[in-house]
Parts: sequence; structure tokens; C-alpha cells
Amino acid sequence: MITHRGKEITWGEMHVGARQVFEDAGFEEVSRPTARRVVMRIDFEQEGDAH
Repeated sequence: MITHRGKEITWGEMHVGARQVFEDAGFEEVSRPTARRVVMRIDFEQEGDAH
């Protein structure tokens, strides 16, 4: 979710987490299905990792 300072959100909206928390953890935005919803992803496989 994208939050805006001073804008009210309902109690159930943040159960998915705030975008900034995911960005700080290294996630990247991959899509925006609605104006306020953001799909984030993290790639655990680093360059040079072989399987």
C-alpha cells in the first residue's frame, strides 16, 4: 500500500504492509494493479549464483 501523511486508512488496509518497509528490505515494484496497491518482489538469487 502507498500511504500518504494525514490521509486516513481503514484498520484492515495495512495488513499487506507499507511500501516503504518492502523497499527498505530490498524489494522492487513490479506492478500497480490499483492507484494505491503496489506489487513488490525481491530476487534472492544474486548474479553469479549457480544451481
